[in-house]
Amino acid sequence: MQKKPGVARKVVIAVILLITVVNYSRLDGNENIRSIQFLYIFVMGALSALLINELVTLFRAKRN
Repeated sequence: MQKKPGVARKVVIAVILLITVVNYSRLDGNENIRSIQFLYIFVMGALSALLINELVTLFRAKRN
C-alpha cells in the first residue's frame, strides 16, 4: 500500500498544533501576557498557517 507524499507532514503539523493548544489551555489565566504565553500564541498561529497552506495545496492538487 502506497502512502501519499506529504500526508505525514500534515499529521505532524496537526499533532504539534494540538499539543500547543492543550499546553496553552493549561496555563493560568491573568491579565498580563507573559513571554511564554506570547510564544504559545505565536506558535499556534504559525502552525495553523502551515496546516492551512498544506490543506490548500492538497485541494488544489486534487482539483487539477
